[in-house]
Amino acid sequence: AAFSTNLTITGTAKTKTGNWDVKFTAASITPTAVNGKFDENDEKSSIEFTTTDVTVNAVLQAPGDGANVTATITNAGKLDAVLKSFNVTGMTKDGDVYKNGDIIVKLPDTTNGNIAAGQARNFVFSVEWDKDATNITTAQTASFVITFTYEQDGVEFTGEQSFNVVTTNN
Repeated sequence: AAFSTNLTITGTAKTKTGNWDVKFTAASITPTAVNGKFDENDEKSSIEFTTTDVTVNAVLQAPGDGANVTATITNAGKLDAVLKSFNVTGMTKDGDVYKNGDIIVKLPDTTNGNIAAGQARNFVFSVEWDKDATNITTAQTASFVITFTYEQDGVEFTGEQSFNVVTTNN
């Protein structure tokens, strides 16, 4: 060949360090004694939390009593988080509520539970003693577990590849 040219494309591609940090940052319980009266020495409702677990102890005095629970889920990372699954165990779904004996857990709609990077969501639910309960002489305990599974937002770059003929005016 009489003529020859080498054309070179050089470059670098780097990744920045990601930061995945979805966690509980606050939790509170507000017991409401509608029908029962809490005595000073009675066990009180309580809540404890770490960044990965919230432990609720709702103490209900009489049918119709309840407690509101708030758990703040914060996305302190740099990646958007998508709520992939939400599961309740230890209770039986009964219409819009979960039940175990005379204890009812009412949960909010979690359809749009995604959390953008830097944002937080309050998950508020209630634990109640069924107002129509007839068995008040036997203490009941209902254990439940609410599990959230968050994943990185599934947006994926698909890129573009082509090697096309271009018409030039030379």
